[in-house]
Amino acid sequence: MPEAVQTQDDDLKSAVANLVGELMKLNPGQLARLRRMDIDGPGELEFWRLAQNKALKLSGNDTGMLFVRILALLAPRGEVASRAPFHRLGEPLGKVLAEAKFSEKRLATFMALPFARRGEALEGIARFIARKMENGVNCVDIAQLLFVNDVWPLRRLAAAYYTASDRIAAVKAKGEDK
Repeated sequence: MPEAVQTQDDDLKSAVANLVGELMKLNPGQLARLRRMDIDGPGELEFWRLAQNKALKLSGNDTGMLFVRILALLAPRGEVASRAPFHRLGEPLGKVLAEAKFSEKRLATFMALPFARRGEALEGIARFIARKMENGVNCVDIAQLLFVNDVWPLRRLAAAYYTASDRIAAVKAKGEDK
C-alpha cells in the first residue's frame, strides 16, 4: 500500500510542477484572466489550453478550474522574464502561513470546514499569502487539501504550521534575551 501512495504522490508532484511551469509561461493578461475566471462559467480559453495538455492531468471540472485560479493568484505578477518561481517543495503551506502571521484562529476555522467548503477557503488563503509570500509555497500541499477528502493533508498542514510557529517564537525569545 505505501508504494501505491508514493506513486500517487509522485504523480501529483509532477503534475503540479508541470502546471506551474505552464502558468509561468503565460503573459500577464492571460494570468489575469485566470485569476478572474468564473468557475461556475465555461472557463477561460487559457484554462482549456492547459486542461487539454495530458501531462498536466488537469480535470475540466469546477475543482480543476479552482485549482488553476488559486495557482494563478499565487503566480508572480509582471512580465514572464521577471517572475521568480513560486512553487517550492521545501516551503510547506503550513510554514508559509505561520511566517505570514496567519492566525491560529483562522487555521482552526479552515481545518474545521467540511471538505465541500475547503476550496473557497483555500482561495482566500491563497489571496492572503500572495501578498506576504517571500520564498514561494509548496503547491502540492494546496492540491492535496483541495482534491483529497481525508484528514492527513490537514494534519500535515497543522504540523508544518506549528513547527514553524514554534521556531519563530524561539527565535523571537532568543532575540529578546539579548
